[in-house]
Amino acid sequence: MPRFSSRGFVVLSLALLALLASATYSAAQGPQITNVLVAQVLGNQMGKYVAGKDTVIVALLDQPTAADPATQQVIVKLGADTVTTLPPTSLPNFPNALFFLCPTRAACGDWKAGDYTFEVTVGAATSTATAKFQDRSGLSVILLPIKANYGPGDIRSTAGAWKDLLDFTKLVYPIAPAKWKVKMGHEIDASGEQYNTMTPEGRQALTLLVINAAQQRACFERPRPTDINCYDSISGFVKDRLGPGGTLQGFAYKHLKTNINVESDADAAATVAHEIGHLLDLGDEYQGGAYNCPVNPPPATYVGKDFTNPENQNYSCKESKSAEPPQGFTGSAVLANVDLPIDLSGRGPLPDMTTFMGNGPKQEGFWITPANWSALFDALDPAKKIAAAVSKHAAPAQATQKRWIFAMGSISKDDKVMVLPWYSFMDTHDHKDSVGSVYSLRSVDAAGKTLATDELEVEFGGLDSTGEADISFFEISVPYPDGTTAFQIVKGDKVLKEITVSANAPTVQIVAPKAGEMLDKAYTFKWQASDKDGDKLYYSVDYSVDGEDWISLVTDTDKTEVTVDLSDLPGNDKPTARILVSATDGVNATDVESEMFSVAPRAPVAAIDLPAANTAYKVGAMVTLQGNAYDYQDEEITEDDALVWSSDLQGELGKGETLNLTNLKPGAHVITLKATNRFKLSGTDSVTIYVGVTPPPPTATPTKTP
Repeated sequence: MPRFSSRGFVVLSLALLALLASATYSAAQGPQITNVLVAQVLGNQMGKYVAGKDTVIVALLDQPTAADPATQQVIVKLGADTVTTLPPTSLPNFPNALFFLCPTRAACGDWKAGDYTFEVTVGAATSTATAKFQDRSGLSVILLPIKANYGPGDIRSTAGAWKDLLDFTKLVYPIAPAKWKVKMGHEIDASGEQYNTMTPEGRQALTLLVINAAQQRACFERPRPTDINCYDSISGFVKDRLGPGGTLQGFAYKHLKTNINVESDADAAATVAHEIGHLLDLGDEYQGGAYNCPVNPPPATYVGKDFTNPENQNYSCKESKSAEPPQGFTGSAVLANVDLPIDLSGRGPLPDMTTFMGNGPKQEGFWITPANWSALFDALDPAKKIAAAVSKHAAPAQATQKRWIFAMGSISKDDKVMVLPWYSFMDTHDHKDSVGSVYSLRSVDAAGKTLATDELEVEFGGLDSTGEADISFFEISVPYPDGTTAFQIVKGDKVLKEITVSANAPTVQIVAPKAGEMLDKAYTFKWQASDKDGDKLYYSVDYSVDGEDWISLVTDTDKTEVTVDLSDLPGNDKPTARILVSATDGVNATDVESEMFSVAPRAPVAAIDLPAANTAYKVGAMVTLQGNAYDYQDEEITEDDALVWSSDLQGELGKGETLNLTNLKPGAHVITLKATNRFKLSGTDSVTIYVGVTPPPPTATPTKTP
């Protein structure tokens, strides 16, 4: 569902202290431990802990501790085995709490699955907490920048902010860092008139283009094959807001696993978490949204529509107990003194927040509620993912190559059908016929006999208030039986659209590149094609560095060449790259691979998330270093040895995505994250911070004189 908003800055408060307000001061006995919390994103995680995810143990005390730090510790045990012993970190604003964090994830055994015991000691006081860490499924996500059309003559490309917008989702979702599979795709050119994002029709065409460019054709078979990589989320990014008045921040199609997001908003990262949440059945939680009351209800006073039946426009979650959020936001509140939101990427305990399924002015005010966490935790149960692969359409796999058709288009509520070019292809998966309760796709022979039939999943749901609720997209890959002369889209027995099959498939020959050619920077790929039936031809071109994973370069073009910037494509130190040109007459397609050529490997892109540049720290204060790296060949770099942190004052500081340090020397430190890929190519990012010294005043921007 869409997000319309504007979101505000929320100042970090000391709300965690409210939890301690009723504690009894007992100076004679020393501090007593009133509670021990095990937190990954919330102190109130409903007993649902994710194996492999960063964790903090919080000891709440009845008074500030003066105990010898040597007597303050937590022993972490997995079963009967001791994993590690951690010293505490005292935060100045939280004198009645001690926080026990791993200096690196590896130091705590990567928090592997199992039953944990946490034995906390503070002076003479002891307390124990337990938690069961469980494996959860990950998500496979492709991020796609889009060159978008905002009306006649107004073409806008993304500015690059999209590359980091998944970071917030990765922080708050119940998924271990190692379970994310993220790919940065090549820019999609949606500058054509048909993709005008200010119109409903343009946004529909854009959505279909993004899906077609990202997902392999076999991924639209039922059940989804498990032997190829199919994305759980296709996340496209445009530069600015869409639709009339520029109010649309993002939208999602659950059954197509696709969402489109705006990169330039102040709350863009929360929008990404929001739209991916819809793919996992989370409803909106802002006023006027689409509510999934049994899963994540908004406050009871909100009125919107039913997530599962959008035609119900006067809908509310009357039994909801969700609290109202801070002023300026709409959604369910994340209460500091009840839910204990905590950011392990550096901010620590958080004030009252609101759910990312709500709305508000700025990113700093968003977090995840216990209801959101619980619903996502359950949705990501590995057993559910395995069960989903075996559906009512399931049939035994077989090795015989058969012809299939990849069909895509849309159906309106008044039964108008629009189709894009379809592509035939060969595949070895098996299939069982099915009949839709309303809509079906069937193949027929010359006598009109049905050769095969398949259910079309048609879901009418609103993108925004401009009438797009009247349109449903379909994308499906189904067998293409011998003898088929036409495909029919039917409603019951009524034929809504017939696509005739011509006698001949196109022929294609790739002209450039040549075998062994070395490519660099921009390059123009060229091909020639013809069709005996005289049909108009459309072409899609994909690139692969290894012949296995393919990246879309252009989709449904009627040109016979495309010029491509190669800087964001993976390379190799050997001539292993190739392109695949698919030519279709609208149904019959011919795929041709080029000879292998060379594209040089690219260095990884490193990015420091924390600390922020020019941050000042006291000597001995905890400094969290957090960063990430993406490699065009290896995708995300997560191995500790490939991510090295250093300071120009102290040399190497440690390895891995996250370090929690308390030993930085006084002075101005240039902190550098160096990421190295398997080709020994490196990329770096640096920030300057100040420990025990005053940062220089910010440099004033010169005023221009007229």
